[in-house]
Amino acid sequence: MNHKAVSAGLTADDVASIWRIPKGTVYRYAHMHQWRRYKQIGRVYYHPDDVTTTLDEMHPG
Repeated sequence: MNHKAVSAGLTADDVASIWRIPKGTVYRYAHMHQWRRYKQIGRVYYHPDDVTTTLDEMHPG
């Protein structure tokens, strides 16, 4: 992955902060909804489209 791709991904901390949900919920949604993910330098990044599709449905606001 290049640096541009890394900046486009969201960490569990990012998702929890943006949607104000516990990190455990982020991991559960990622598993249940099969979010695309990749690792870069030991950190997991989730695909923003997968995250927003799920969370906009689950937590409209």
